[in-house]
Amino acid sequence: MPILEKKDSLRKDLLQKRLRLPFEEIFRLSSIIQKKFLSLKELENARQLALYASFKNEVLTDTILEYALGKGKEVFFPRVVRGRGGLAFLKVKGKKDLAVGSYEIHEPSHGRGSETGAPSSFDIIVVPGISFDINGNRLGYGKGYYDRALGSIKKECLIAALAFDFQIAEKIPAESHDIKMGKIITENRVINPVRS
Repeated sequence: MPILEKKDSLRKDLLQKRLRLPFEEIFRLSSIIQKKFLSLKELENARQLALYASFKNEVLTDTILEYALGKGKEVFFPRVVRGRGGLAFLKVKGKKDLAVGSYEIHEPSHGRGSETGAPSSFDIIVVPGISFDINGNRLGYGKGYYDRALGSIKKECLIAALAFDFQIAEKIPAESHDIKMGKIITENRVINPVRS
């Protein structure tokens, strides 16, 4: 089976499984995952981090946002830049700065959060996805936004994924342009893939 067909099949299966999760379970598991993320030593020294607004039953990030802002860290969320097929990361001061945007995903609203951050200056970027493997490969929604946005990050920036344990696949077919995760956190484990 060609690589794109394998990715599409895996994407469809795992997305359907995640969409069937009741919110109570999403909240419970997200709380465990976020607590593990908050204990990372990389977070302690991070000055700037990028988060995502959960979509289609992704792991929630609200607790991380509140914690980071409470510690005086600068937090950025992505916004799709139409026409360029890319992401702009805009600084937020809280959930109130987010509104429904592209693809029905909450993103920084036009009236607020106008300060832009460059991925090359971030200390941690938390990336959403549909599936991950223990080698750090990620399966997203297939549009390539994060792969393009993270191409210029500094080597010491931690690219972290938050996922439910069932989202960890044995092997995800990877292409040369796919960005690897530096850490994957689930409710059961913290995976530390070797980053080349």
